[in-house]
Amino acid sequence: MMGGMNSQNTKMPWSSVWIAGLRPAFRLQNLSVRARDYVPTVLGGVVCFGIGIAIYFAAPFEPSWVWICAIGLVLAVAVWATRKDAAPWHGWALVALLIWVGAARANWHTAAADSPKLRQSERSYSFTGWVEAIERSGTGERIHLRITEVERLPEAAWPKSVRLRITAKNSDVKAGQTVRVRGAAKAPSDAALPGGYNPARAAYFQEIGGFGFTYGAPQVLDDVELGLRDKLSRAVVRWRYGLAERIYAEAPTETAGLQTALITGVRRYIPPNQVEDLRVSGLAHILAISGLHMGLLAGGVFSAVTFLLACIPWLARRMDVRKPAAMFGIAAAMTYLVLSGASVATQRAFIMAIIVFLAVILDRRALSLRSVALAALITLALHPEALVSVGFQMSFAAVAALIVTYQAWQRYRPAYVRHGLFRRGVNFMTSLSVTSFVAGLATGGFALFHFNRIARYGLLGNLAAMPIFSLAVMPLAVVVLLTIPLGLEYWPLQMMGAAISYILAAAHWVAGLEGVVFYAASAPSYVLPLFSAAFVAICLGPKWVRGAGAMFMALSLLLWGAAKTPHLRVSDVGRVAFWQTDDLGEMTLLTDRSRGDRYGRDQFARQAGEVGAVRGRYEDGEALCDQLACRVMVNGRKVSILQHPSEVPEECDASDLVVLTVRSAGPVARRNCSAKLIDERTLRAGGAASVHITEAEIKISYARDKDRNRPWSHAQR
Repeated sequence: MMGGMNSQNTKMPWSSVWIAGLRPAFRLQNLSVRARDYVPTVLGGVVCFGIGIAIYFAAPFEPSWVWICAIGLVLAVAVWATRKDAAPWHGWALVALLIWVGAARANWHTAAADSPKLRQSERSYSFTGWVEAIERSGTGERIHLRITEVERLPEAAWPKSVRLRITAKNSDVKAGQTVRVRGAAKAPSDAALPGGYNPARAAYFQEIGGFGFTYGAPQVLDDVELGLRDKLSRAVVRWRYGLAERIYAEAPTETAGLQTALITGVRRYIPPNQVEDLRVSGLAHILAISGLHMGLLAGGVFSAVTFLLACIPWLARRMDVRKPAAMFGIAAAMTYLVLSGASVATQRAFIMAIIVFLAVILDRRALSLRSVALAALITLALHPEALVSVGFQMSFAAVAALIVTYQAWQRYRPAYVRHGLFRRGVNFMTSLSVTSFVAGLATGGFALFHFNRIARYGLLGNLAAMPIFSLAVMPLAVVVLLTIPLGLEYWPLQMMGAAISYILAAAHWVAGLEGVVFYAASAPSYVLPLFSAAFVAICLGPKWVRGAGAMFMALSLLLWGAAKTPHLRVSDVGRVAFWQTDDLGEMTLLTDRSRGDRYGRDQFARQAGEVGAVRGRYEDGEALCDQLACRVMVNGRKVSILQHPSEVPEECDASDLVVLTVRSAGPVARRNCSAKLIDERTLRAGGAASVHITEAEIKISYARDKDRNRPWSHAQR
């Protein structure tokens, strides 16, 4: 693009260069030149759309449609009024309009996803509905129930679906069955930590209105009459889970769960120890149906059909056999999408696969940054909330980094020459090594931000396992799907199981290495946007933009390293946990009770990067406790943990921080308290609290501070 501009002695402002190509100025006689020149501008338009979505989700309030429409009208007028202006105003107006489109789409999608939720406090209900999913939950299972009736609750208040953990040990409920079950449930919980993962937001966009548990085994009922959409969904669910049960029964015992998950997306049968080995060895990406699986399966079908058609001489001479093969690839991708459950991650992979195959059919470059941008645009247009999900960020980061790397590689590698079998094997391993290294490097920062851990030997694990996964496991999965209708799937499943056994053995070996996992403390919320912007600049920008991106990425890592994690946490129901450091620098997590609030305390430990820290009760240590209160020193400041509000006035004078775990302080005591105060009133309004304690100040932040006025927050129910 820059070369074309210099040849015309034209100097355009940066904003116009970035998105001017989005104008409807294409001419048929010059289409190929213009399309090639406008690649970076199209990418810039998609980036602007994503920025708008990011601004919407980062906002501390829910924008009004009146203001959104008014701003859009003003920006549209600005774009039209400056269309002939040589100054940069037209470019900037168009940038602002595209950002507005992203924010408006996110707002519209959020309004469309709104559905009834249960009450915030846990209550007993009798639910009737059909089972749309069964998942593993710890040592048991949980079901996703599509609601058709809730006793003693108005129909307008019925949630669309609920997620219930089954407490009965021998439940034989099957997916697709209509059941009635009694249980306790409440609205999905907000984040356990300020800035942490928010289950309420995720459940909001999945239209899940409650989390809870059953009082016993569900009672199976006769099927109820459903609408056409639910009827089709139930039929697909029954087909998927029926196929999963058949595969699980026929496959080798050790690998049956993983085989079932790879073919159908049903992960309920995978043993927890296998999941953990795959995670710590850097192979967790094979568990979720995503671009890797879609590419190998659909790409394998495409390659096989291309080979078969090329073996027909009269056909190969008369047509490009890749085009009908691409149609078979699209059909395979569509089948795998439905079979695997059509999750957002699988939809994203499907969109990318369709774009690649359409490029083959239309004689365009199959893999380019433009195709990645188009896939991202379609994904975000359908699911704007995907932008803030770890799956979207890691997936597109890996693909974009790989395309940029291989485009650079193509410029320096020698022209194609015919090689022998040994040389081809070397090239394959070289490509695999580069792919694993680049993908790991591109996704490592995002994984560390979201999960606070990264597999140190992920490259080793991928080099050991991925050749077998790519050349044996997924091709055999295609063979299994082709032979199941004929009843001949037994031997393909045995062969696939043998290949997976090797992968599990490699994962177990890597997982057993010393220091296999690196843990890091959580980054402040502003680090991820800065890191993401820097990553986009490095991948998509010209040289000077890439240099700036590298500097900003280094800055984000420095800010991450300099950040301090909270010293104390109070759950939304008043459970207290804090860190105590001994003379050797070893950290211990002290809590009020050894049981309860396990999820929140695990998140608190992970936030500090101390997953394996020793835990204990502060009452058994140096805390001074009586029947009404405990007094402890946290990072050099005095903290009082009270069991009764009568002690608030006295402790407010003697302590720096007062935590009242039950009830609320009276208005007079609250007004006269010179210390920082956390009680039931503040926890009910703000959710779980995190406390940073220093000599200069005590800073309290609440989980709902950011999302207090958003539709998915408890504060809005």
